[in-house]
Amino acid sequence: MDDIEEAALSNVGIHLGGFMFVSCWTFNEIESIPLWKMYTPATKGVRISLDKNMFKKHIVTKEDSEKYHIQTNGESFSSIIPVAKMFTSQYTILNTFWNEDFFYKKIEYTDDLNQIYNSLIQNNSNGVSLNFDNVGRFKHKHWEFQDECRFRLIILPNDNINIGDKRYATYIHSCVKEERFPIIDSFFIDLKDDAFDNLRITLSPYATEADKLIVNALCKEYAPNAHIINSSLKGKVRI
Repeated sequence: MDDIEEAALSNVGIHLGGFMFVSCWTFNEIESIPLWKMYTPATKGVRISLDKNMFKKHIVTKEDSEKYHIQTNGESFSSIIPVAKMFTSQYTILNTFWNEDFFYKKIEYTDDLNQIYNSLIQNNSNGVSLNFDNVGRFKHKHWEFQDECRFRLIILPNDNINIGDKRYATYIHSCVKEERFPIIDSFFIDLKDDAFDNLRITLSPYATEADKLIVNALCKEYAPNAHIINSSLKGKVRI
C-alpha cells in the first residue's frame, strides 16, 4: 500500500494486514488531478471505469458444499470464486466475500487510527477475537482526496488442514500470531464475459494522438465495445 501507516496495521505486535488482499478503486466519477499525478507517468496512462458488479458467478453445488464443509440450506448458490480455488493445499480464502458488505467497502477516513488498531485484536471470555472487518477499511484523513473504495479478501496459508476440522479456528489464530502469511502475493477473480462491454477508458490529460491510437488498437482487440473518452482536464493542467 502507498499508505505506510496502513501497510503497518497491527495490534499488540500482530500484523493482520498481511492476510488482507485488496483491489483499490476510486468511488468518484470526477477526474482527480492528484490521482493522475500519483499513479500515472507524466504523459501516459488511462483511467479505467467498470461496473461494481463485474465478477463472474460460479455455481456452488450441493456436492461442493459437502466436500468443503460449507454450511448451506442444501440448495445450490453462486460464488465469485470457485470453491476449488478457495480451499487449496497452499492457501485458504475465507468466504467473507460472500457478504457483500464485507467484500466491497468505501474507505472511511479518520484522524484517530489508534482506535482502529486497538479494535483489531481483543481478549474476551471465549479467548481472542480477530476483527478483520476493520482491516483495509480505514485510512488517515490525509488520504481523503482519493475517495477510495475496495474489494477485500482474507487469504490464509494452509497446511492441509480441512476447514471442517475442529482445530481450524485454533489454526487461524496460530497463523496470525506467528505471522505465517500466505505464500501467494496476489489473487485474481474472473470477470464476467461481458464485463468489458461497459468499460469506459479516460485518456490521460496529457495523452498524445499516438497514445490514443495505441489505446484504440488494444480495445479493438480485447474490448471492442469499450467507450474511449478524452480527459476533461486536457489542456487545463501543465505537465
